[in-house]
Amino acid sequence: MPTTEIKLTKNNFIPFLDTNKGSDTASWARIDKSTIFALNPNPQSEEVDYICYESPVSEIDHYEPELPQEIALYEGNPMYDFIFGMFYDLPVGSAAKVPALLCFAGSGKKAWLISDNVIELGELNTPDGKLSFTLKLGGDITRGTYALSNAGVPTFTPATNG
Repeated sequence: MPTTEIKLTKNNFIPFLDTNKGSDTASWARIDKSTIFALNPNPQSEEVDYICYESPVSEIDHYEPELPQEIALYEGNPMYDFIFGMFYDLPVGSAAKVPALLCFAGSGKKAWLISDNVIELGELNTPDGKLSFTLKLGGDITRGTYALSNAGVPTFTPATNG
């Protein structure tokens, strides 16, 4: 039986940040005016030298996902205003943490909700018109699905076990 392939496009992989920084009700803003999306699971491995093998083997211990990003310099864009506010304030510790919702393309509408992320600020590059940052995904990843309202506001539903 033939399978129908569906081309997944960049605009259907949607990263959101909670501009309320996890307090009260989430206010999801889409990372929109960016030209990059390079989510790296960043596997962390160790070499194990079992006596039953001639050579050591690598085993993945854990992942440290990160999403390098940028936002175009458009004052009034909610994401630019949020990231520039962080850039201006130069937060450290828990003040640099922002919940994120990563919505993946595809018919399953799969998503990750991660609450303990750090925004690692990059450079403000005015000739290129960009403010760069890296979203360091930290803590536990809650897997689930998402739906988008007509206004583009996401609703996350955690996966059920079983």
